Amino acid sequence: MNRPKRNEHCREKILQTGMELFKRKGYHGTGLKEILDTCQVPKGSFYNYFESKEQFAVEILEYSHQLEDEKWDKRTNAIEGNLLERFRLAINLFIADYENDPDATGCLLTNLMGEVGNASDSFREIISLSCTRVIDCIEESFKEGQLQGSFRNDLPARAIAQLFWDSWQGALLRTKVEASTAPLREVADTIFTLYAPLENPVANPKDGDNNEV
Repeated sequence: MNRPKRNEHCREKILQTGMELFKRKGYHGTGLKEILDTCQVPKGSFYNYFESKEQFAVEILEYSHQLEDEKWDKRTNAIEGNLLERFRLAINLFIADYENDPDATGCLLTNLMGEVGNASDSFREIISLSCTRVIDCIEESFKEGQLQGSFRNDLPARAIAQLFWDSWQGALLRTKVEASTAPLREVADTIFTLYAPLENPVANPKDGDNNEV
């Protein structure tokens, strides 16, 4: 039996509130009382939807992933040009978001990755799978870019997807420390210069070629 819509709205409100607090203050820095006080729901309502704070964080990750996917697709589909140009412009729009709203600077997944040292094995595994899921999506975009000739094709799409992800996460952390989006712009400029197609393209490498001896 499906829950009434108003109950689903309450659940989404709790998820949205938790996501915003986790982004700003982190998992360990956000208490359950603060979440409930902010969204003005009783403690019993929280446990009607979530078994624990950890399970709540797992569901927030999924909720955040869906929102970011929708936002990314909407932006990239609205931009004209080849895939490298569209990717670069979409990244610049996200950087502009951070500049307009400093409190939004950061990535929920990045914040949680920095706190998993004290988390359970199951929670670490969920975060690891979430990272892999994001890199998978980036890899598919880069593969498409290689096929259309807008990305360099002498390296596997997986390798350049992982490099982009790792570089971007590091830039997000620096942005928090320095209170400036300059690290994000530096990484974006460098990465997209490096990823531009080569003058003498080679056959598109297969995944795993870089592991051959």
